[in-house]
Amino acid sequence: MDVSISAKHMELTEALKTYVTERINRVKKYTDHNLNADIFLGVEKHRNHIHATIKGKGFLLNSNAEDPSSMYKAIDQCVDKLEKQLRRGKYAYHDKKLGKETIRTSTFSEISTDDA
Repeated sequence: MDVSISAKHMELTEALKTYVTERINRVKKYTDHNLNADIFLGVEKHRNHIHATIKGKGFLLNSNAEDPSSMYKAIDQCVDKLEKQLRRGKYAYHDKKLGKETIRTSTFSEISTDDA
């Protein structure tokens, strides 16, 4: 799993980085695909925000959380939402369009196997 973490209006410490990667790696147990996670942490008016986007093969997960007391609580809430989405299968599928060449080869292979 590839995890990229960025912060806005706060200092990103090693403790936060390790905590986020440990928690996000829990999501991997629900799928076999290679996942890319983009995590955005921020502080605005004494509120701790986190926005997570996880991209897999053909699907996309989004989650937001905010907690005024602790960034760690916000991270926990965000990861819990992501796990719930994956467990229930509530994520957006993004099908790739097939080009002319792939359609042509798939139809020719079907025709050749039917004739044999």
